[in-house]
Amino acid sequence: MTTSQSTARALALGGEDSSFWGKKHLERLRKELNDDALLGRSGGRVVLYVKTLPGLDPNPHFEELSTKARSRGWTVHMKIHDDAGGIQTDSEAWGELMAALHGGLAQGVLAPSYHHISMDKVRYANALKEIAELRCFTSLLVPEPST
Repeated sequence: MTTSQSTARALALGGEDSSFWGKKHLERLRKELNDDALLGRSGGRVVLYVKTLPGLDPNPHFEELSTKARSRGWTVHMKIHDDAGGIQTDSEAWGELMAALHGGLAQGVLAPSYHHISMDKVRYANALKEIAELRCFTSLLVPEPST
């Protein structure tokens, strides 16, 4: 088990109120898991993932994400808009994202912030682990908060 896998496991076991939640913990966890997924490669394909409340326009987010993808040398394989809102990561759109990663159609996911993946810290950490287990990475426009 790698350090990042044990970190993710401890996070999942420790829960949100655990002393395990230190400053910048979520950002460190994402970066450790990304290292295992070989993030630095250029020319990779990404899925742009935006979660909003029903009725909100995802296009401004997609424009920003597309700009970041181009600047990193990534090709956008697909754009997924999840209008489920809330804290769940088990929506139909999330399933579509995971199927694309599992099928090798993309090597990573690019989202505006961690809240677009889940507003719940434990669910977010578990989603990072699920993505990393596929040897894929997660990138955000706005890094996780300090606390």
